[in-house]
Amino acid sequence: MKKILVATGNKGKVEELEDILKVPLEIADVEIDEVQSMDLEYVSKRKTEEAYKVLKRPVITDDVGVFIEAWDNFPGPFVKYAYQILGLKKILDLLKDEKNRNVIVKSAISFHDGNKIHTFIGKVKGTIAQAERGTRGWGFDPIIIPDGETQTFAEMGAKKKNTLSHRRRAVDKLKEFLDSKTK
Repeated sequence: MKKILVATGNKGKVEELEDILKVPLEIADVEIDEVQSMDLEYVSKRKTEEAYKVLKRPVITDDVGVFIEAWDNFPGPFVKYAYQILGLKKILDLLKDEKNRNVIVKSAISFHDGNKIHTFIGKVKGTIAQAERGTRGWGFDPIIIPDGETQTFAEMGAKKKNTLSHRRRAVDKLKEFLDSKTK
């Protein structure tokens, strides 16, 4: 199978996608203006549309949102900016007296096949840890504890994370779609 392009500069994201999808992927590190919206699916579709315009080849994008219930679902799709500007320590500090630590982490995987954009949503409910835990993740992994688990994504490592993550759930839907096209 020809490698599928993934429009991202995040090598960790591509490694997770490749591990779950089991198809060869290639990073396409392109600058794309991202639309600003709290609608993760809309952001993903627009990003994929822009990536396809630049690359003119089938392409995947993966957008993540962290929806903190106590903050009316902020930062949502603005998770990258919240992470860059505040960092995990400040986010935890802002949540230190908050009893409601519920969070939903969503992944919106969009695939432009050359004709149409197909979007697949995966989500995981969980809680925000009291402190950063684990070193095997990136982004918000050290503070997200998925429901039914005692470890953060960063404590469990890639193998276990990739069996139950928000990205896994979205990629499984993408894989099912791609498999249906090759039969």
